[in-house]
Amino acid sequence: MTDFNSRKFCELIVYIAKRLGPEAALGRVKLAKLLMWSDFGAFARLGKSISGATYEKWEHGHLPNQLLLAERDLLASGDIASELVDYYGKGLKHITARRNPDLSEFSEEELAVVEGAIRRYGHESAAYLSELSHHEVGWRLARMKEVIPYTTVFLGAGGVADGDIRRGEELASLHGW
Repeated sequence: MTDFNSRKFCELIVYIAKRLGPEAALGRVKLAKLLMWSDFGAFARLGKSISGATYEKWEHGHLPNQLLLAERDLLASGDIASELVDYYGKGLKHITARRNPDLSEFSEEELAVVEGAIRRYGHESAAYLSELSHHEVGWRLARMKEVIPYTTVFLGAGGVADGDIRRGEELASLHGW
């Protein structure tokens, strides 16, 4: 398991915000999903996540529990900005980067995974990405506010039967997991 790297996590936020223009409407929900697909995608492809962030199950999908503090620190330092904009009649706190990201700690493979997530999901709506994340097996198996293990990425997109979930819960209870 990758230890959490706060600096790398913050640079990943700056990178995503720099790569997506205003037309992408980058708010916190979309940012959380792009971080998740970057980290979980890297875990699947490279055997370790990029940032080591801890993702939990929340109403709108996977949420890295370090995001709010990182966002606060990046806003305070002026590295990112958040502007309230009209998004189809609703208010959206659009996140933009105020500087270029420091990519010195990222491997080419990690950046390729992030680029793939940005290309695939960067211009989708937050509502669509939230719904899409609800189909991830890890999100479906977790309880609200429970950590979603990176290893769930290997469970695939196939359905999980209710009986399998009950049996997993029985085994977890039996073995103290």
